[in-house]
Formats: sequence, structure tokens, C-alpha cells
Amino acid sequence: MNLTRLVVLGLLAERGAQHGHQLRHDIRLAKADEWAGVGAGSLHRELRKLADEELIEAVRVERVERRPERTIYQITDAGRTELDLLREQAFTSLQAATDPVAAALVFTGTTAAAALGDLLARHRAAVEAELARLAAERARGEAEGFLRPEVSALQAAAFRRSELRAQAELAWHDEWDRVFGPASGAPR
Repeated sequence: MNLTRLVVLGLLAERGAQHGHQLRHDIRLAKADEWAGVGAGSLHRELRKLADEELIEAVRVERVERRPERTIYQITDAGRTELDLLREQAFTSLQAATDPVAAALVFTGTTAAAALGDLLARHRAAVEAELARLAAERARGEAEGFLRPEVSALQAAAFRRSELRAQAELAWHDEWDRVFGPASGAPR
């Protein structure tokens, strides 16, 4: 599943015609670069591919002051159809993303139990830090009136889902600790 394609088509469908720099700005605001892997390089490459496939079209080129020319794109009818297909794929695939922790557990190689325990403890600390960051960001958003203009109800729901996933990851760590002991490596 190509999340960059989904994000670009979704933004153009929701917000209307935009140039690549505006799309990149919106992606940064939504932090889609973090949770969807949409980077600046992949964004411009995807814009060219979408235009070649006639899923988006250039509506004009503009220049603001001394900045370089920017091509403004809008989604086409074929792009809306593609967006519908991508959304369906996203909602019906349960594990579309890779899982590095599962891969590291299954393919530990000759990793000693103590080293594995240390890695798991570091992973737990990273998950706890991320959950604390998410909770603080949500609290800040609620204090400012959670549904600020730049945060839709669906974006808030996606954010909450991230919190719940981090909590589930910590629950997995708790189960691991009950079975194998705190921060220990699994027996071979």
C-alpha cells in the first residue's frame, strides 16, 4: 500500500488545489511524515507519478516574488476513484506496515538473553516516552480547544488511535515481564 499516494490524493480531495510545498507543509502539520512515512523526496516523486497517471492535473503555475515557479495540482475524477480504492485497502488490511520488533524477536540470531532484555527495556522506555508525548500533545490540544481549525475530528480520532496502540505495546511488555521476568530475554 502506497501511503504517500493516499495522503497526497486525500489532501487534494479535502483541501483543493495545492502545490507541492503546501502539501509538504500540511503533511508536516499532520506529522504524516512520522506515522505514514511520507517524506519530502517521496512527495515530489509521487506528484510526478500521479500526474503521469492522470490522477492529478496541473491547473496553473505561479510564482510568488523571487521564489521558484510552483505547479498547482488538483485531483481528477480518476484520482478520486483511486483514493476510494486506497482507502478501502487501508481499512481492510490489518497489518500493512512492517513490524521491526516482531522481526527482531523472531530472528534474534545469537543474541544473548541479557542483551535481548536490554533491548526490550530500551524499547519499553521509547514506547513510554512516545505515549507521554502523545498524552501531553493531546492535553495541550484539549486545553486549546481540541478541535482547532487545523485538527479535524478524524485527525483527532487517528491521534487517539496512536495513543491506544502505544498502550497496547506497553501491555505486551507487561505480559512479557510476567512470563519471563522484568526486562529479561526469552529462554531459547
